[in-house]
Amino acid sequence: MEDHPYSPFVHHPFNEQTGSMRPFSATNPDLLVKSALASQTLLVDVQKVMNTLATSKPFANGLMTAAQASEKSLVTEMIRKIGLKNEPDIMYNPDGIRFDFHPKTGDDNCHIIVSLKWKDI
Repeated sequence: MEDHPYSPFVHHPFNEQTGSMRPFSATNPDLLVKSALASQTLLVDVQKVMNTLATSKPFANGLMTAAQASEKSLVTEMIRKIGLKNEPDIMYNPDGIRFDFHPKTGDDNCHIIVSLKWKDI
């Protein structure tokens, strides 16, 4: 097979002496474990927001109304009152809302994004 500049195949260095691929560096799962632990706390906060939205139409309606009126401070306050440990970044548009949960410690090793629609396009 001929090498083409736009070939979809990835070519890896091949060790001709051993007939195998170049070995990967040693793994260290410490950061992965730390990220997984931090994400567990975020998932608790995600669950609180989703439960509130799923079980309270008045809350959901108030959140939509505030977002559609571009009342960001009210949207933020409504979410804050749910009692979260990690307040998400909130973005919205006429079609829905997006929550970006990340640890309040400032660690950038994990985040959970939840996008919800409130209008069919």
